Amino acid sequence: MIKKGATFIFNTKVIDFNIKDNKIISVITKKVNENNSNIEEIKSNFVILAIGHSSRDTFEKLYEKNFSIEPKNFSVGVRIEHLQSWINEAQYGKNPKLKLPPAEYKLAYHSNNSRSCYTFCMCPGGVVMASSSEANTIVTNGMSNFLRDDVNSNSALLVNITPDDFSSNSPLAGMYFQKDLEEKAFKLGGGNYKAPIQRVEDFINNKKSTNIGIVKPTYLPNCTLSNLNDILPDFVSSTLKEGIKYFGTKLKNFDHPDSILTGLETRSSSPIRILRNENLVSNIQGVYPCGEGAGYAGGIMSAAVDGIKCAISILNKFDTN
Repeated sequence: MIKKGATFIFNTKVIDFNIKDNKIISVITKKVNENNSNIEEIKSNFVILAIGHSSRDTFEKLYEKNFSIEPKNFSVGVRIEHLQSWINEAQYGKNPKLKLPPAEYKLAYHSNNSRSCYTFCMCPGGVVMASSSEANTIVTNGMSNFLRDDVNSNSALLVNITPDDFSSNSPLAGMYFQKDLEEKAFKLGGGNYKAPIQRVEDFINNKKSTNIGIVKPTYLPNCTLSNLNDILPDFVSSTLKEGIKYFGTKLKNFDHPDSILTGLETRSSSPIRILRNENLVSNIQGVYPCGEGAGYAGGIMSAAVDGIKCAISILNKFDTN
């Protein structure tokens, strides 16, 4: 790409957009952690907003600049950890004759209250990761190394959230809903970036955990025994409990008393959608909202495809002009 004329700028963030006659004319950038003398204007009539779903300051700036934004559904919940050996046995049996890879699962439950509980981003032989993007918040995610040979498996255990759950009609209300939960998790963990954790049995019984059983938590820098019911909305807690019990009937040991819940998982998808037309252009001409953060993808592959679609749309613009 560099050979074709592309330029990559690192440690730099977009802090403003120059718009004239409802058209983008430039973006204002600033070097991260440096003073205002490092502010630069980059002129362009085409801007692809592939900003990811954690770019909260950019969401606020776009709203300030009168971009058309709407709230959207997303999900929140926890990470659940089991012994990988439990998942292998549940899926393959006790002594499979073949050499099989670490087992995976994908589960969903639909409650009677129009809520759903489901597993997402299952990480066999993996660990729970610290993924906060702002100070004084706790956000979890999961990953597996290439060999997938760690002791535990984990996955997100999520409940759907809709704009009806938000406290205001602002297009950014879902973002603030997420942030409020992340700040509560930070405080529950002790205010020192330790994540709040709880045994499944204690969570179901609404009782603070006082010990760790067979399953050892993998989150770093460390964990704090807690009661996650104290910070989760009631409808999330109740649906998670129903889901865990149901999944235990489908996958042996999923509901094991010593399974570990780590809070919180809040960034499953973007809480907003930056509206765009059939040509993938926003209400500000020349700006192309793109990928998961803009509300048009649900993972790595679909975000990549959306990026290609935006690039093709811009190339077609050049062809016609």
